[in-house]
Amino acid sequence: MLVERTLARCATLGMLLASVPFALSAAGDGPPVVVTTDTPEYCHRLIDRISELIESVSQPPPVTVSSLSSEGQRLCDEGHTRPGILRLRRALMLLEQETQSP
Repeated sequence: MLVERTLARCATLGMLLASVPFALSAAGDGPPVVVTTDTPEYCHRLIDRISELIESVSQPPPVTVSSLSSEGQRLCDEGHTRPGILRLRRALMLLEQETQSP
């Protein structure tokens, strides 16, 4: 009886472990964003870059870009640099796509 329970637990654990890579790959919408630095200085560099791009175009930025950059700046100002940087990088990426499309 003990051997059967142990074998059953091992089989269950094996099935769970086998499904982990599939669950992890299906969880995201693409490759994960890699933050190379998480300093307040990098927050300011991203904010400056977003401001430069906004000034270089004739039309206002999309609402999503404005929202992400505002939220990112607020988070950076409050000391939450990593989530702030993620939002700022997303805003910058969207803004760059917007300025490159015809």
